[in-house]
Amino acid sequence: MKPEKLMLGLFMCGALLLFGWYNIHKPSILVLHSYAPDYAWVRDVNLGLNRVFDRKYLYQVRWYYMDTKRHPSADFKTSAGIAARNVIAAMRPDVVIAIDDDAQEFAARYFVNDKRIKIVFAGVNREAADYGYVHASNVTGVLERIPLDAMREALRSAADFKALPHPIRVAFLGDQSETVDGDASQVQHYRWDPLVLGKVLLVDTWPAWQAGVKALAAEHDVVLVSGYRTLRRSATDPALVPASEVVAWTEANAAVPVICFNGFYTEDGGMLAIGSSPYEQGEVAGRRALQIALEHRDPATLPIVASSQFIVTMNGTRMRARHFSLPMVYEAAARTGNQFRR
Repeated sequence: MKPEKLMLGLFMCGALLLFGWYNIHKPSILVLHSYAPDYAWVRDVNLGLNRVFDRKYLYQVRWYYMDTKRHPSADFKTSAGIAARNVIAAMRPDVVIAIDDDAQEFAARYFVNDKRIKIVFAGVNREAADYGYVHASNVTGVLERIPLDAMREALRSAADFKALPHPIRVAFLGDQSETVDGDASQVQHYRWDPLVLGKVLLVDTWPAWQAGVKALAAEHDVVLVSGYRTLRRSATDPALVPASEVVAWTEANAAVPVICFNGFYTEDGGMLAIGSSPYEQGEVAGRRALQIALEHRDPATLPIVASSQFIVTMNGTRMRARHFSLPMVYEAAARTGNQFRR
């Protein structure tokens, strides 16, 4: 073999070995979702993550979905959690980004204070202390907090509500998921003055939801809703009622405006939503993960923060049909975010 060919061969082998070694030793990040990739919230959190993950040649990213929203039974969640923990143990990533409450409850919290794995949480509606995160040495993250200030401001600026002879009476309705449990706690502990918070109702079946919508609308001026995807068809039928069916019936039968704390409500056919930004959740969690993986930051030095941004989504046809009017800035916000439906 000619010397130049030998040298070229050695160079190529060396380059391949170096490339392989580099890829093996790149920091690894596991994105652990509570839900499935086709869920609108997950889709938009991933958009936020991918805005930050723009230099993937420097690290490895894998994604794992527990799919607990479509399978809310305790047995499924337990099994999904075991499977997720096995993935973490086998992969041994440098950082786990655990998103939404089920990922914490059934998987990530089992690795608190594990020196080999760092945890960044996002989309947590409950308290960090519920998962043992507050004093953990290997955990940081971003809490998901529903935008109560923004919702109160919107309700106070609604034209119809300004004419009421009494303070605006607010009700809250949701399913009995972990997420809604956290949202309900936030609603109950919020100072609504000068509005008045009435009943907070969490239900687990479709008939109970239907009865709740009618009962709450009869005694309140607006019904605020949170999650509605884990409603069972009946007490004896565990099949989940499709989200679009829940929203269509609710919009058609509620005697008062229904506004959601989740932006995807209008995708499901609803009138209006003022919700936490899924993009912010993804971006903040992604940045924290890269600080830990690439800059070798200690999670304990990165304080847990709460969400500060919100999104507005709006269906113009439903707003007009309900004769519900807000200042133009709300429609502008929805249009700017490409979240206005005619």
